[in-house]
Amino acid sequence: MSVTQSRAVVVNGPHDLELRQVELQPLGPEEVRLRTRYTSISAGTEKMLLAGQLVEMAGLPFPCIPGYESVGEVIEVGAEVPEPERWLGQPAFVGGSHGYNGVTSAWGGQSQYVTTAYKKAFLLPPGLDPALAVAIAPAATAWHGIQLLNLQPGQRVLVMGQGPIGQLAAQAAVLSGAQVAVADVEANRLESAVAGDPKIDLSQESLKQRLDGPLDVLIDATGKMEAIAAQLMSVKARGKVLLLGFYQRIDLPFALPFIKELGFQTSREWADEDILAVGAALAAGELQVAHLFTHHFKIDDIKEAYSKALNPGAGLKVLIEWD
Repeated sequence: MSVTQSRAVVVNGPHDLELRQVELQPLGPEEVRLRTRYTSISAGTEKMLLAGQLVEMAGLPFPCIPGYESVGEVIEVGAEVPEPERWLGQPAFVGGSHGYNGVTSAWGGQSQYVTTAYKKAFLLPPGLDPALAVAIAPAATAWHGIQLLNLQPGQRVLVMGQGPIGQLAAQAAVLSGAQVAVADVEANRLESAVAGDPKIDLSQESLKQRLDGPLDVLIDATGKMEAIAAQLMSVKARGKVLLLGFYQRIDLPFALPFIKELGFQTSREWADEDILAVGAALAAGELQVAHLFTHHFKIDDIKEAYSKALNPGAGLKVLIEWD
C-alpha cells in the first residue's frame, strides 16, 4: 500500500523548525520512494536557510523541508520505472526530495519518506556502509570542484577551510597527484584532517611562513570572502582560485587579481557523474569520511542536532538516524 504521510523536519520561518507530519503526493510513474535510514545537515546552506537568507537569494519560501543528504531503502517504484526488481529493497542515496502537499521542498530530504525521479536515486555500490553514504553529498560537491580544475600531478594546491567540504576537497586533490596543503583557523579541524601537508593554523602563522613557493591553485572552502582576499598574495601569476563555498556576494579587492591575472572558478553542487565516482571511491576506501561524523542523533532529537550542526566549532557533521 502506498505511503500517504511522513514525519519531516519543517522550517516554518527564520530559526523556527519542528518535526511533524506532512502529506505526501501520489508516486509518479517514473519516481521511486524511499524509507529514510540516515540523513545529515549541510552547515553552510541550511544555516542560511534557517536564517531566512535563501528566501530572497534562491526563492525558497517558508514553510519548507530542508536537507539533501539522505540514504534509505527503496520501498515503492512507479509504474514506468524500468526493472523494478532492481530497485525494491535496495539502499540508495538521494540528494533531496519532492512531492509534499502544503510545504516547499528546500531541498526536501529531511523526511521519513523521500521521493525522487528514479534517475536521481543512486543505488549504493556493494560494501558501502549506508551510514557513511550520507557523506556522498559533500564529497560529490568537493569532487565536482576538483574536477573543474583539471589538476596536474605536482601542482601546488592550498585548501582553505577544513570543514567537511574542505577536507574532502583536499582528499580529492591528493588523488589527482597534486601537492596539497591545508589551512584553517581552528586547530581541531586541522588535527582531524586526513589529507594535506603542511597543515597551517592561520590563527598562529601565515602562509608565507609555511609555504616554500607560490601556489598554482587556491581553493576556498570557508565560504568567507575575507578569507580569500587575505591569501591571494600567495598565488602565482596566472594561478587559479576555486570558490568552493557558498557566498552571499563576490566582493574582493581587484588590484591583486588584476596584476596577477588570476583566474576565478566557481563551482556548484555535484553532477550525476560525481555521485557515481564518489560512491565508488568511498566503497574502495579512497575517500575517508567516518571521522567527519562527530555527533550522532536520533530523529526525535532533531532540534539539538541542528543546534550542534550549525554551531561553529562544535564539530564537523552530525549523523541523524531515522529508524
